[in-house]
Amino acid sequence: MDLMTANRLQQLRKQNGYSQDVLAEKLGISRQAISKWERAESSPDTDNLIALARLYGLSVDELLNTKGDTVIVKKPKRKKNIDFSGKIKSILSKANDFGIYPKLAISLLKFPYPIILVILYIALSIIFDIWHPLWIIFMTLPIYYRFAIACKANNKKVFKLLLPIPEIVVTAFLILGFATHLWGYLWLLFLIIPIFYWIVAFYTKAEETSEEANKE
Repeated sequence: MDLMTANRLQQLRKQNGYSQDVLAEKLGISRQAISKWERAESSPDTDNLIALARLYGLSVDELLNTKGDTVIVKKPKRKKNIDFSGKIKSILSKANDFGIYPKLAISLLKFPYPIILVILYIALSIIFDIWHPLWIIFMTLPIYYRFAIACKANNKKVFKLLLPIPEIVVTAFLILGFATHLWGYLWLLFLIIPIFYWIVAFYTKAEETSEEANKE
């Protein structure tokens, strides 16, 4: 494989938001194989070329860039501090129809969860006369659908960032608050949110550093 085609494969992978690990998992091959393709040390066979073309929504000719267009892959500049500002749209755009857990995402989105929740709420409230605070169960709706969207993420980083941690914390705060009336202490639960995203950012940065070191 020539260097131009190798760069083309690397560019397409990054444009579609896949890490080498996730792409390898989707193709049923090793990450080392992906790495060798992108370093022009080996070439994908016909089956893998077809699989890549389908994954990226291209023809095989477009995938290989047979028209001879030059593809330039710019290496992203590393930043000392991770800036989450303005990245929500970028993260959501990487949650597509493939994803890490596509079958689970489709099943969750097809399931009539809101209807069942309403029926359950009305039935339990009538039987046990607990309209309040049973309404809290509706807080599970954003948790449910946020998790379904996370399952459609292209890589583990996006999956973790899309997990419904804030929604879970708010729900836990309300449930424990009504149960214990310790509202003044339960605000500490909200510290879980920044701590979680800090941990994700830390480990993601470590993984990216390791991946770049392996490429070199």
